[in-house]
Amino acid sequence: MSKPNKLTLSLLALSSALWLSTAALAADDKKPEAAPAPAAPTAVLPKPAAAPAPTFTVPDPVAVVNGTPISKATFDQVAVRMSGRVKTDTPEASKALVDQLVIEELLVQEANKQKLADDPEIKQQLAMVQRNLLASTVIRRAMSASAPSEEAIKKEYETAVAAMKGKEYKAAHILVDSEDKAKEVIAELKKDSSKFAELAKAKSSDSSAANGGDLGWFSPSMMVPPFAQAVAKMEKGKFSEAPVQTPFGWHVILLEDTRDATPPSLDELKPQIQQMLQSKMVNDYLEKLKSGAKIEVTEIKVSEAKPAAPAPEAAAPAAAKEEKK
Repeated sequence: MSKPNKLTLSLLALSSALWLSTAALAADDKKPEAAPAPAAPTAVLPKPAAAPAPTFTVPDPVAVVNGTPISKATFDQVAVRMSGRVKTDTPEASKALVDQLVIEELLVQEANKQKLADDPEIKQQLAMVQRNLLASTVIRRAMSASAPSEEAIKKEYETAVAAMKGKEYKAAHILVDSEDKAKEVIAELKKDSSKFAELAKAKSSDSSAANGGDLGWFSPSMMVPPFAQAVAKMEKGKFSEAPVQTPFGWHVILLEDTRDATPPSLDELKPQIQQMLQSKMVNDYLEKLKSGAKIEVTEIKVSEAKPAAPAPEAAAPAAAKEEKK
């Protein structure tokens, strides 16, 4: 059986204290009732302090494998790189990462015994990894040095909001598969426009039919152009007196309400704006590098594909027929 750690002992001590307090209170309850004493203010007992979390220190080196030390700096670097996938917030989790580093070091030592670093294919792969690391580091440092300012973000937000200004519409529709059917619906609505929802449930082939053709609120960009253009020309509370054709069929539209479009807040758009400005900065940086470099690109030549020659097996049956003759 393993020895209890300090945290376990602390918890046991706290549990025992609470149990003894409960027992004492229970014993008091069993005593004969005395004459009621004057009411006194109820004392508020302080809550017991939570047991402190255990602390631990990662040694340096974290391990030595066949005389080769694995430094704490290596441990920390791997822990940061794998954050989110590997935890090192407990001694057990840290030991698991150390075990992984030990296995990796054993494999590296075995690779050195096999002189894999001299293998041409390995050399090429290492060179590609180095190129990628160097290139990505240059970009990362350039982005850190030119992070978008709050003023630039706000300016871009104002530009985006100005482009979003427009109307939103609340409408319902009845979708049918022919112009004649749409005209029949319009004729019935001219007699009694209050029957729109009823007609939508009975005649519309759209999934909104169950809700009386209700489409809710939408912006023009959410609808196909013919539908959006027709809605934009309509008066609130009116239905379209001519069928509207789209790739989905023929529509009879009821415009219920309009409102000014409400753009997202700066906080909502800020992450996207930051990403966009950083991407623009990277593109400008790369264009600057290209403009200051002498670049010669060899043209890729494409030759026409030639038809494949018939396989010898395909010609064999014909030759056999000639021999039989």
